[in-house]
Amino acid sequence: MTFFASTYQWVTPTLHFAAVSQGARDGVGQIVVKDDRFFLNAPGCFSAISGHPSERTLQTVINSRPAVVRGCVTAVDGDLGLRIDELRLGSDDVDARYSVVNAAFEHLRSACTYRFEDGAARSPRQSFLLPAVDGASPMEAKILDGGDSISLTATQAVPLEEFEAQLAVFQALLTFAADMPCGRRTLLANDATGRDVQILGRTLYKPFEHRSRKPIEYSLRFTGEWLQEVINRWWLAYEEWQPVLQIIAGLRYRPGYVDADIIVSSAAIESVASTLQKYDDPRLTRDDAAPILQALASLIGMNAAQKAAIAQLKGDLGRTTFRSKVEQLIHQIDQEVWSATRLSAAVWVRVLVKARNTIAHANSDALWEDSALLRSVRDANWIVLTLVLMHHLEIPDAAIEGSVAKIVKLEHAWRRLDGRNDDGFQVAPFPG
Repeated sequence: MTFFASTYQWVTPTLHFAAVSQGARDGVGQIVVKDDRFFLNAPGCFSAISGHPSERTLQTVINSRPAVVRGCVTAVDGDLGLRIDELRLGSDDVDARYSVVNAAFEHLRSACTYRFEDGAARSPRQSFLLPAVDGASPMEAKILDGGDSISLTATQAVPLEEFEAQLAVFQALLTFAADMPCGRRTLLANDATGRDVQILGRTLYKPFEHRSRKPIEYSLRFTGEWLQEVINRWWLAYEEWQPVLQIIAGLRYRPGYVDADIIVSSAAIESVASTLQKYDDPRLTRDDAAPILQALASLIGMNAAQKAAIAQLKGDLGRTTFRSKVEQLIHQIDQEVWSATRLSAAVWVRVLVKARNTIAHANSDALWEDSALLRSVRDANWIVLTLVLMHHLEIPDAAIEGSVAKIVKLEHAWRRLDGRNDDGFQVAPFPG
């Protein structure tokens, strides 16, 4: 987890602290900033312990408020210092447990705007349940007035890590809903003794400050009465589909080179198909493959390369192909919805398989120079993942259909020529 310097202003650059963990001693240090990270320069106060974690915990007082500082031992100006990864203001209890946590996210307000296509609306004050996930217990959740923050309440005080596990799943869902990065702005906690504690750091990304889109452009909103069912299915998928939902969030938070994004999104598509078992059986049944396998097994005197080729042939006889998985996966998308995407399913599958195989095997091909086509494959992959997920989450058809035009508009600035290239595949530069 990270504590970004651009998200906090220290009252004073001097820090008086008391050591709590091994490998540290009481002292005074100076806060320095390097590459948007905070470091504590306190010569002689930190040491590395072989075979022990590098994390150190300190107690201090900041602006008359008790505080806890955590970080990892690292070199600072030629001596061992501390890279600060976390700051808790309001309590110096290093083992505190919390009962309520409020987190503010970018674009959450827009995601809480009601649209008529969402059907019956839930009450803005109505709470919902976040199921147990990733070692965290179930929690009651409520969108606070104004829609900028979500409040999580545990049935009994638990470590902060349990709240963070729940918030990570919610952040991934919000990112999918908004179709753009949604950074966490603040994290406020109420501990078992009733004290309010401000948590700084412990985040992967600092706020992105992207301009919000209109709610109609969101893949889903948190205002329909079906929200609880969507949450139940997303939380279940978050554990059962790992790492698919993490990949989907990562493609929005940290997009890479276009060819890398194609490989990653193709892997997510294949994983979803395998999880949902939306694919054909292998080309040959076990009985049909038996004589071929017997013939291959009878071959003798093969060298290493030949043996490897025989092993691959044996595997291919019983393997479900990537093409088959993709074709069967898109069959679950309603035809009217698919038509509105302006994608040809047959052409997309053909081009996707070629692009995925070319990139994965680093083959020499003109595809590498066709940036428009590569970007179109990446865009199309994102559309398919979005539609399949919306279908799996059981979002009402009207809400899905209302989002299709948005997806096409945002992901496809189609060329004003014929809208197609020589392959007959619609092409579009990907923004960003």
